[in-house]
Amino acid sequence: MTNRLPSLRGIETFLCVAEVLNFRLASERLNVTVSAISHRIQVLEQELGMQLLDRSHRRLQLTDGGEAFLKQLRPGIQMLHEATQLTRSKVSRPLLKIAAPPGLHSWLLTRIGRFQSLHPGIRIEMLSSGRRRSVSVDVTISPFTANAQRDGARPLISIRISPVCSPAFLAQHRITKPADLLGLPLIDTIPSLKGWNEWFKAAGIEEDVPTPSLMLDNHGLVHQAAMEGCGIALGMRHLMGDYIRRGLLVEPWPIACDFPPTLGILINEGGNVRLAQAFAAWLDAELGTAVQTLSTHP
Repeated sequence: MTNRLPSLRGIETFLCVAEVLNFRLASERLNVTVSAISHRIQVLEQELGMQLLDRSHRRLQLTDGGEAFLKQLRPGIQMLHEATQLTRSKVSRPLLKIAAPPGLHSWLLTRIGRFQSLHPGIRIEMLSSGRRRSVSVDVTISPFTANAQRDGARPLISIRISPVCSPAFLAQHRITKPADLLGLPLIDTIPSLKGWNEWFKAAGIEEDVPTPSLMLDNHGLVHQAAMEGCGIALGMRHLMGDYIRRGLLVEPWPIACDFPPTLGILINEGGNVRLAQAFAAWLDAELGTAVQTLSTHP
């Protein structure tokens, strides 16, 4: 046994495996092969002279020694994160990484300049939540599920949906009742979130929803497709205030319905916490203004 410290790469791998208790998921997060994950853990166990993981069960488990090692590592890892963030802040512009649903990106892009003006010199990376990404994301906006709550997320805003289309499209099609929408080209997402089913049910229509004429796997393009006159889309009302105020979109029938789940926001305690908290507070204010704008629009 020597006083030489174990490999930091091995420790990073162990921390990731201990979090997910799955070699495959750890390999995706660290962007290496499963065999590389297994090899790193074996090397770390040899360096420490103890077994960290119990592989005899169907689900990977930490041994008692692994649990104790993880508990002892956490304060040091937090200090390492803080030292790294402090050093980076001195030599480069602060970076804020935001993961959000694609449907929220276009709305954020029209406003993110306001946040940057409040924090001159910062850099922002905007990622799509749900895709493989680095665990170093500072802020994650995602459905407020039970898993998100266990991770420490808080509710951000409830989702309400209503149909929207371009003014030109509405002028070309006579709509006198909600059922008229059944005969018009509908826009939906891939995979479908069944929002049209929920909306027609809220409108009191029991007929089968027709197959949409246009389906997009990029949720961020749904509003754009409606603006281009491709049909009628379902929009999240708190994101549509600006589009309606500017005359780019209209609601052909004034019925909105709740569409679960609520969106939540999670701040990574190991990331740029100060800047992430500032962004979360700013986002709360922007969403409040967006809802007010829509509610006061004729």
